[in-house]
Amino acid sequence: MLPDLKEIGRRRRKSGMTQAQLAACAGVSQSLIAKIENASIEPAYSSVGKILDCLESAEKKEVKKAWEIASRKIFSVSTQDTLEKAVALLRKHGFSQMPVIASGRAVGSISDGKIIRLLQEGKGAATITVGEVMDEPFARISPSVPISVVAGLLKYEPAVIITEKEKAVGIITKADLLKLF
Repeated sequence: MLPDLKEIGRRRRKSGMTQAQLAACAGVSQSLIAKIENASIEPAYSSVGKILDCLESAEKKEVKKAWEIASRKIFSVSTQDTLEKAVALLRKHGFSQMPVIASGRAVGSISDGKIIRLLQEGKGAATITVGEVMDEPFARISPSVPISVVAGLLKYEPAVIITEKEKAVGIITKADLLKLF
């Protein structure tokens, strides 16, 4: 069963193609594309098939990967750093969380929420090390993971670490996803 022909125009625009580009790809005239999008013609099945093949090809090419939007500079703390240092870095850069990295590997995370809870419990930020109180590390992914997967992970995680051979090489937060808009 063919998809609704009204979808052709929407998919073409989403892929960033002009009617002329889609027509050239499918081997049909630009006026046929315009007539299909205006619903003023019932095209041949073979023409619609070629058009849909071109749209699918264009949509596959436009899939962005995690590495394309990742921040390469990772602001982090180590397990030996004090909470005081973590607070200073969070404040300086306006972050709400950051990874804990040891020997290039993400081993944990620390957040402003965690620090606030510790302060409410009366614990001093100058005497506690990050390693004593860190949370689980952020999810780790490879650079080639599609952005759609990253977006799904960020529903549940405050950040995602990009790793190569277990070494942290980039980070993506919800703010990085907003760059796509």
